[in-house]
Amino acid sequence: MKHKKTKIIFLLLSALLVRLIFIYPQYSGDIKNHIAWGQGVLEQGTVNFYDRDFPGFNQANYPPLTIFLFTISYFLYQSVTQVLISLNQSIGIFPSFIIPYIQITNFQAVFLKLPAILADLGIGWLLFKLTKNKLISALYLFNPAIIYISTVWGQIESIPVFFLLLSLYYLVGKKHFLSHTSFILAVLVKQTALWLAPVFLIYWFKTQTLKQFIQGLMIQLTIFTLIYLPFTNPVNAINSYLATLAGSSQFVTDAAWNIWFFISSPSTLDATPFLGATFRLWSITLLILAYLIASYKLIKKPKYSQIVISLFILSLAAFFLQTRVHERHLFPALVFFLLIIFKNQRLLFLSYLILSSYHMLNLYYSLGLPFI
Repeated sequence: MKHKKTKIIFLLLSALLVRLIFIYPQYSGDIKNHIAWGQGVLEQGTVNFYDRDFPGFNQANYPPLTIFLFTISYFLYQSVTQVLISLNQSIGIFPSFIIPYIQITNFQAVFLKLPAILADLGIGWLLFKLTKNKLISALYLFNPAIIYISTVWGQIESIPVFFLLLSLYYLVGKKHFLSHTSFILAVLVKQTALWLAPVFLIYWFKTQTLKQFIQGLMIQLTIFTLIYLPFTNPVNAINSYLATLAGSSQFVTDAAWNIWFFISSPSTLDATPFLGATFRLWSITLLILAYLIASYKLIKKPKYSQIVISLFILSLAAFFLQTRVHERHLFPALVFFLLIIFKNQRLLFLSYLILSSYHMLNLYYSLGLPFI
């Protein structure tokens, strides 16, 4: 057991080293929004934050827990920068040539990427804990698409998935309240966690007593309210969260290679008529059908093997069937796929390679970094 732990720690450190190599040179444009939001909290506080305009940047549309992570990251950037500048001014042998490099957006982006990178490592660890297989962790940790999205782009997809995976881990360990706590933290990081809420709700209801189930939901509501409290009062917390669910797009696809990308133009509004209904209505109908099928199977067979299959299927459905979806929203499927038990290891590798390659190509098609 000690030997296995040593190997997984070495694996995690190696994955961290790879990410540190790619962390500085490039970042996606969204990073500038994240910097502005974190800086905005530090300079103006959290009151009326979601009603605030950020000239030159998007209005904040992430839940409070993510905003706190951006704020901490930007504070860490400021602190490190001040220390380095102070050392440069007081110590003659300090390498002054690095000062220009720490004053540009790339260096700021390094700190904004750290939460997602740490979440990557956390997912790698949880995959090992759930599967007892280092190879499964390695398939995730060294997946170019995973590294590209969290370390090169600086997107936060791995953070809500980490908390969802943690919730599943606690479910397996029958730590009911910790499972509820982890899930609501995922929801408070990014709204996409709600796509998988039916799976968790069914599994909680089927495996917990009614008292535990209700207590768990009350814990979630309490945590939700407390984390929103610095931003708004409890009455407005839910309204504020729902307001961020609308998304930033009304197109059939927002760079995602889903079914709507291939049967229409990406510039088509999802309110456009299609086969007697709108694209949006078709999207919702197909998604509801997928949820009903997954829910029925989980109710009939509330076991771990079925929950991971349901999480994977619904992750695929959310990406391929919804309109307004971004290219990076296929990310959760790559994680939950690795939890499915395959008797044929070659089939596992081949399927994962195909899915990962598809995701990577979609990401690079949307925003190719580095620019060539």
